[in-house]
Amino acid sequence: MFVLIGLILWLFQLSLHSKAGFELVISLMTFWVAKLLLIGIVWAFVHHFFAGIRFLLLDLHWGADISSARVSGVLVMALSIASTLFFALIIW
Repeated sequence: MFVLIGLILWLFQLSLHSKAGFELVISLMTFWVAKLLLIGIVWAFVHHFFAGIRFLLLDLHWGADISSARVSGVLVMALSIASTLFFALIIW
């Protein structure tokens, strides 16, 4: 995720620079490899987001016992996969 932030920012800058740059970014994002890469980045971000919320709640001692922690871990994975699939359906 960290390595690809530079690529995302470059594409964003290119799309804002001119109309031709915007059209180039749009044409690049029609390739399946670019869509797959974008879906991977979205999954990493969404998983990081939900895991961050989980750890904030754990810091507040909510769900700190082992069974609740396991359930929340599975919930984080399920929410991140569901959110990513929803995003993938939108862009594909």
